[in-house]
Amino acid sequence: MKYKVVGLGLVAFAIAGCAGKEEREIASGSFEYLEAAQHKSLDVPEDFDSPNYSQRYILPDVGENAPKDLKGKKLKVTPPSLILPLVAGTHVEEGSEDAKVLFDQVNDNEPLQKTVWDTVLTYLEKSSVGVEKFEKENNILVTDWVTEIREVPSSWYDFTDNLVTVKKKFKFTMTLAPHGRTAALRTELVDYVDEQGRAALDQVDLISKRTAESNFLNNVITEYDFGIRLANTQRIAKIRQGFNTDMGFDADGNPAFVVDAVYENTWPRLLLVLRKMGFDVKDLDQSTGLLFVQYNGIESSWWSGLFGSEDKLDIEKNEYRLQLGGVGEKTTVTFMDNESKPFDAKRITKIFAPFKDFMGNEDLDI
Repeated sequence: MKYKVVGLGLVAFAIAGCAGKEEREIASGSFEYLEAAQHKSLDVPEDFDSPNYSQRYILPDVGENAPKDLKGKKLKVTPPSLILPLVAGTHVEEGSEDAKVLFDQVNDNEPLQKTVWDTVLTYLEKSSVGVEKFEKENNILVTDWVTEIREVPSSWYDFTDNLVTVKKKFKFTMTLAPHGRTAALRTELVDYVDEQGRAALDQVDLISKRTAESNFLNNVITEYDFGIRLANTQRIAKIRQGFNTDMGFDADGNPAFVVDAVYENTWPRLLLVLRKMGFDVKDLDQSTGLLFVQYNGIESSWWSGLFGSEDKLDIEKNEYRLQLGGVGEKTTVTFMDNESKPFDAKRITKIFAPFKDFMGNEDLDI
């Protein structure tokens, strides 16, 4: 008899644990409050004074646009999904009710508008979702059908998979700030087909609609994060590999080194090269490309014997200045004395060979 009691308990536990998703989204307990009616106010005889009523617990009137049928089992108790601005350069507006995220400019190599739209298109392509309409000039994109497969709750003893398919379409709208360095991307559910194949957008409750919009936008944010990390990884790999350098001239016609790399990649590589060449950086300003350095003597290296027995550059131990300038896909590096007078061709040629080797050395310890 004891075993029977335990067996019934396990069955009851199994049944309780098989509650469907819909059941978990509604309030549990009694819904008798739906039958409640407004109580009649207290009747006070004319010869008596009316008591003072507290206004503390009076419920506000329901707004004209508020849904009137969200009550009882139709009222979901699950909170709406949140937008997750977990990527550097993303944030949300406090109190915003839209599924919207704001992107700040983090890559100056291309316009922010292009970066965001490329991210959206990349995510859609990876998810095998087509594009129904893309008005780039109006910053509007509407997806094709996004298919979602759901599991329908069944009896606890039914071990077969009951799957249904619903379809959704989303609209992306981008709003650019006047300065062009911040873009707000908003996602909206614009079409919905239920498991019966019927258009049922007007049947989607507010919480479900917001959840669908937020989840879809969060996937785009995740793709944006992946793109940034991938770009950084590729950039670091390029910097590690080194860059070719030739002799040439800067924008002012002064003799200079011409590095075969964009400014953003040349700058960190140069800081490492200068340290290896015996320079200490005393001050720098990446926005203007100016560095103030002190030459203290070059470090011992495997190639020092190739350029003489003494482990030093053919310049005096003194203070110098370097000026970097971006020229398309290349960067010029102009060496100057401590009074900003550029090196002449003869003087800069003396340090070209070690500079070229360090800039192009793939084994540079960084």
